[in-house]
Order: sequence, then C-alpha cells, then structure tokens
Amino acid sequence: MYFSDNDLEELRNGYLAVAGKHQQLTEGYLIRAYKGPRAREYATQGFLRRLKTLVRCIDRIFQILPPDRTDLPTSDELSDAMINLQAFVFNVFGATDNLAWIWVQEKGLVSDDGSPIPGTWVGLREKNKSVRGSFSVEFQEYLKGLNGWFELLEGFRHALAHRIPLYIPPYVVSTDDEAAYRELEDRMAEAITRHDFAEHERLSSEQKALAAFRPHMTHSFEERAAIIVFHPQLLADFNTIEELGQRMLEELDRLI
Repeated sequence: MYFSDNDLEELRNGYLAVAGKHQQLTEGYLIRAYKGPRAREYATQGFLRRLKTLVRCIDRIFQILPPDRTDLPTSDELSDAMINLQAFVFNVFGATDNLAWIWVQEKGLVSDDGSPIPGTWVGLREKNKSVRGSFSVEFQEYLKGLNGWFELLEGFRHALAHRIPLYIPPYVVSTDDEAAYRELEDRMAEAITRHDFAEHERLSSEQKALAAFRPHMTHSFEERAAIIVFHPQLLADFNTIEELGQRMLEELDRLI
C-alpha cells in the first residue's frame, strides 16, 4: 500500500471535512449583501459554482481511486480520474480569479484614467499588482505567502490548457524489476509473432504482477514537470481555496 495507516487516517479526516467547509463558505457568499449585481454574479454564479465543482471532483476521484486501493486501475477508471483532475485544476485557477473579480467590483477599482481596469490585470497572483496593492497590508502579506502555490497552480493550468494535459501513469515498475519487466515484454512480442495468444496472456499477467499503482499526477515528462501525489494535493488545494474565500469575506467586510 502506498500510504501509511497514519496517512490514510489524515486523508480520511481531510476528506470528511470538505463537505462542512463547503457548506459554511457557500452560506457566507450567499447571504452577503453586495453593492452591485456584477459582484453578486461573480460570487454566486462564478466562485460558488466552481467551489461545488471542486467538491464533486474530489468526491469522484476518491471514489474511483481511493487512497487505500492496491490493484491496478482500468483504462476507463484512469480516464475518469484524469477528467476530474483536469476539471479540478481549471476550477481552482478560475475560483481565485472569481474572488479577484468580486473584489474589483466591490472596491470599484479603475485605471488611472477612470476607465475599467483591463481584464488581464485582474487576479490574485504576484503579477496582478494593481489588485494586490488595493488590499489591506494583512491580506497582501497573506497572498505573498501563497506565491509558491500560485506558481505551481499556474504551471499546471497552463500546461493543461496549452501544452500537455494532466496525466496519471497507469503503473510504475521498481528499478529492481525493470530488467524482468523488459524481458517479459520481449517474450510477449515473440508470443504474438507465433500467434500464441494464451502464452501472451500468461506472460502479460506475470508482467502486471511486477507493476504497482501510484497516485501520481504530472503533465510533461520532457519538461520534467513536478510529480504530485494527488490525494493530499486535492485536499490541500481545496483547503487553500476555502481559506482564501474566508479571508476574502473578511477583506470585503473592511469595505463596509
């Protein structure tokens, strides 16, 4: 098993906490009195829709590939999990932008000439200096602490949108078993050449016994992209969005 018993307990507790956090944050944005309809739309139809999607993606991934799973997933299971991972990353990224748009509308941020600020300026990342500079010092410091998280998120999001989609390897083979794995691969090819399909199937089963599933996600091997263990990362990203959402509500309260 990939995770220790303590890891599994932590993942279980983290997963069980998601629903309550979702409910509380949803209520905070639904009951808020906004200054204008655009801010309310970004909050209820933007941020909260994405938040619901994040929860559903977590649910599906934990159902399809539970942390205590030891057998190799099927191709369809991997595809379904990857679809949910990709949706999750897109909507984490989008949720942060929704929060920025809520702030822009409620704060009434404009360019120096009084025109609406360009959409490319709106966000919570380090490069979004106009928006970041409009927050309280406390919130600016909090966002500064998330710079590394934003950078990792942006890298995965841009790879997903423009280059290589997120990928879950179907299995891994240990270094000690690599030679045996390749030998079985050669013998399987020879069996196919002889039309000995029964032998091919037997060798294939023997080869699969050398493989193990690991809950890893990445995008480009050529780019040497980070390899992430996705169960804890999903929960960590959700918790970051939840905390960010709660802190944004506090920041919005300062405008009243």
